[in-house]
Amino acid sequence: MAIKEAHIVLARCPQCNRHLYGIRVEKQPDHWALTWAFPIDESKAKSEGYDETVLNGTFHPSPNYNGCPFCGTKTFLHCPRCSKITCYHGESYATCAWCGLSGETKAQNNMSLKGGSM
Repeated sequence: MAIKEAHIVLARCPQCNRHLYGIRVEKQPDHWALTWAFPIDESKAKSEGYDETVLNGTFHPSPNYNGCPFCGTKTFLHCPRCSKITCYHGESYATCAWCGLSGETKAQNNMSLKGGSM
């Protein structure tokens, strides 16, 4: 059995005071699959090196992906300024929970995600 390539990227939930959580992503032939999300504190994320993760490609939730452990959403916004991700609830205008950049939202297929420095 082949070992699957998997990483953790960090996200923030703006509906819950920007709580931090990790998302396990697994490499598929043509995309990264979001497989599981879990709450994590900043010191643990940093000690595990999750803040240094950088991944490129397209990202899609797997059928069993549980979504944000705080608000439940399975979708996210990718910030063009800091390359980090924030929960998304269909807003046409949103603010990045990491760097505060605000603007109109738009669909994006290919992206580079950064884990997120603390």
